[in-house]
Amino acid sequence: VSNNYWMLFEMRGDNTDQGPDQTGLAQKIALLNQFEETTTNELVQQAWIDTYDGIERCNVILDQLDNLPDGAFKDQVQGEALFLRSLFYYHAAVAWGNITLKTEATTGPDEAANVADQTDASAVYQQIAGDLETAQGLLPARYESEADAYKATSGAANALLGKVYLTMGQQGDAETALQRVIDSGEYSLVPNYGDLWGPENENNAESIFEVHYTTTSGEGSPFTNTFAPDVAAVPGEVGEGLAENRPTLSMENAYLDENGPRFRASMDTSYVDNEEVTKARYITKYESRPFANFEAENNWIMLRYADVLLMMAEAVGLSQRGWDLIDQVRDRSLPDPQFDVDRSGDTESFYRQLLRERRVELAFENHRWPDLKRFQQYPGMESVAFDRVSDELGGVTQNNFNLLYPIPQREVDVADLGQNSGYAGGGGGS
Repeated sequence: VSNNYWMLFEMRGDNTDQGPDQTGLAQKIALLNQFEETTTNELVQQAWIDTYDGIERCNVILDQLDNLPDGAFKDQVQGEALFLRSLFYYHAAVAWGNITLKTEATTGPDEAANVADQTDASAVYQQIAGDLETAQGLLPARYESEADAYKATSGAANALLGKVYLTMGQQGDAETALQRVIDSGEYSLVPNYGDLWGPENENNAESIFEVHYTTTSGEGSPFTNTFAPDVAAVPGEVGEGLAENRPTLSMENAYLDENGPRFRASMDTSYVDNEEVTKARYITKYESRPFANFEAENNWIMLRYADVLLMMAEAVGLSQRGWDLIDQVRDRSLPDPQFDVDRSGDTESFYRQLLRERRVELAFENHRWPDLKRFQQYPGMESVAFDRVSDELGGVTQNNFNLLYPIPQREVDVADLGQNSGYAGGGGGS
């Protein structure tokens, strides 16, 4: 999974911005937050490359399945490959919309049959849904070996499937997929929100799928250092902090209780360096003691049970069950009655409160931008993504607000792909 996804899916929304440094490479990051990236932005291009590298590897595995004997292991390999390819395609469809849909491995540069045409995002989601329906029937509910704990399960396939169905506007199908996760009995909310984070809490009861990082092979996580405040040491001896992906002021204000467990585990507003207190907002979810700079052990939680419960509330909509699902997540972190949800509102009020709950519960986990786009399908929520641009940036209007990233110019030139609307001559588009 691309290390650049946090730029495309977290910082694009109202949760974070680039931070104080907007020079050099950091300027290219800032442009993503400001909706001013160009078709040659190397960060968008690298995300595209990483995504399609992952898709190609999955296709190679799927094309070789006939070399395996029939049985549980073959089913598992097929299910894992379909899940991972679906995960890559989900990110690609959210980011770029009309993309190359390729389901066979490339075996040579001259094989025209392996060069796919550009495909509308709706067809991509249909492909993903079909693949995940297959995968969830092939994958085991759990793995007995601790060494296999990071592999995809049927729960992971169904959780992602529910997210895809919601994106497609198929709430009934989403409810069916998400109910499989709930009924499996494999997952539960951990009692303490702070116990979700850090290498010591990997693959906990709430975690459904994590991106695995390890320093033993030089494949450590860069996020501890990337998100740490500038100059300030992250916990431990290694402490090069880039101060990127800085929480916005509106993100800070979104928490109802700044002394609550979600705020304390997610972000901070000051740090101590050489006994001097410096005011700065920064992410704390990925703090640890890295083996070396940009080589931390922290996994990235891609799917977890709280997300499933909130997606189920989204699927069932305004109802007693919908509110109860929201409360189930909120009550872990906000048990005080003064924070009770106002249930007197209409459908729009329900979805606004649900979207806010998703924001603070899943902050800095790469859900915000897809959420802002998806929630526009609900009554009264059509302008919610545009509202955040007005609030955070000022002067950016719907006319120059891009719901899709530009397809990298390299792909347009080499693969003869059509550019997303509005990018060829600058300005907006959807």
